[in-house]
Amino acid sequence: MKKFILSLIVFFILLGSIGEIIIRVFRLSSDIPERVMDEFGIQRFKLGQSGYYKKAKQKWNVNKFGWMGTSDTSKDTLITIIGDSFIENIMNPIECNQGSILNNLLPNISFFEAGRSGVTFIEAMEISKVLNIEVEPKYQLIYLNPTDLPESISEVQLYSDRLQISIEKNDIQTSQIKSPGLKKILYNIKLLYYLYSKYPILVDKQNKGEIDYDFSEREKANYTLFRNFFSYITVNYRLDNLLFVLHPDMDKEIVSLMNEYNLKIILLDSKGDKKWEIGNGDKHWSCYGHNRVSKQVGDYLSEILNQ
Repeated sequence: MKKFILSLIVFFILLGSIGEIIIRVFRLSSDIPERVMDEFGIQRFKLGQSGYYKKAKQKWNVNKFGWMGTSDTSKDTLITIIGDSFIENIMNPIECNQGSILNNLLPNISFFEAGRSGVTFIEAMEISKVLNIEVEPKYQLIYLNPTDLPESISEVQLYSDRLQISIEKNDIQTSQIKSPGLKKILYNIKLLYYLYSKYPILVDKQNKGEIDYDFSEREKANYTLFRNFFSYITVNYRLDNLLFVLHPDMDKEIVSLMNEYNLKIILLDSKGDKKWEIGNGDKHWSCYGHNRVSKQVGDYLSEILNQ
């Protein structure tokens, strides 16, 4: 019996080692950067890190501001790109990032990305406030998904790992970096992370990324919370240089509210086009999707910059 158990252990060690080698050689999972909390309560990436995008030859690097992706600040006109995992885009090569594609479309403009998984609407606003000081952009693009607004409000649902606002208390509630030690082990053992990302059955919903939210299924009280949210941001943030890029599936009620508060929006349109999603359960945009999105955003930017 002992010999059988020992043989079984050796077998699994060899199997795990082979799996680890295959995943690392073929880069079947992305290298995940370690996060730190900055003085503003925003989760950024620890400086000096680098790693590989999934199935890519080139590395990502964390810049001096604590962000990954495009970080050009050399040209007279600078536009920032703020968002969650769609902008972090670690599941695609960097040439598929919004900043990279927009730079090809508009080569005379600098694009600076500040993306991180789990960024909520209110955290994007906080990031825009900091970037106004750090890089002084002409415009700031904030990319929003249908979940980003409800996840911003603690009265809708409380998330300890996301920066939120309490509408009742009129107060920003900072997030926590959950289990940093365990995550460091998970991200460095590629086989474990590959299995974790493919089969997240042991992961609570706060760590699965975007949470499904159907506006029509929620009570009317949340509409008042959303209205109060927009009232808050119109008073507490600079809005004149903000452009909100809305996912094609954004709820019509939220779009209507944003128009009511005179926010500048770019409502993306995917009708009549093939799917933008990566697929196989991953709702993030593929390289094709990112190109289609950038084309619409680039056309809008060209129009307002030439006015």
